[in-house]
Amino acid sequence: METEFAVQDMSCGGCANSIARAVAGLDPAAAVHIDVATKIVKITSTLPAPRLIEAIEAAGFHPSVRN
Repeated sequence: METEFAVQDMSCGGCANSIARAVAGLDPAAAVHIDVATKIVKITSTLPAPRLIEAIEAAGFHPSVRN
């Protein structure tokens, strides 16, 4: 399932890499697509959105579900 998040405090490529690593640590099979300019993170994973939110928050960011 694809879930889209707005991550307003993501501001650079380093931020994007931190989010991608956090998600991969939780679900290595997840597909993560990040657009820093629009502050959108799209994740295709079998995990539910709350688990993905926890991973992104653990990386120091504040996501909100967009879809």
